[in-house]
Amino acid sequence: MTDQRRVLLELVEASDGGFTVADLHEQARRRNPRIGLATTYRTLELLRGSGAVHVLTVDGRPTYVRCQEGHHHHLVCTRCGSVEDTELCAAPSVEEIARRHGFAAAGHELDIFGTCRRCA
Repeated sequence: MTDQRRVLLELVEASDGGFTVADLHEQARRRNPRIGLATTYRTLELLRGSGAVHVLTVDGRPTYVRCQEGHHHHLVCTRCGSVEDTELCAAPSVEEIARRHGFAAAGHELDIFGTCRRCA
């Protein structure tokens, strides 16, 4: 593990809410000016592939959120940008929809966009 990747991982772990590649790269360069944008993208892609981060589209741009282990979904506030994990799942509905269409579902993702309790 390189020093650059270690800095990126520490920043992702410390994140609370969503962040863009540009946000993460800017923070990382404050700690280590040698961190390149390509390293930031590659690290996020590795984390996405492992399930450690999830990509949402917020205001038309990719936004990353740190994920906890296990099956969960996200509640995304469109005002303040906060992201909350929820273990509540619509899986029975997903399974029913798949069954009706003769579709063998391998999984699903659900992100709910709206206004959080603080912003309401």
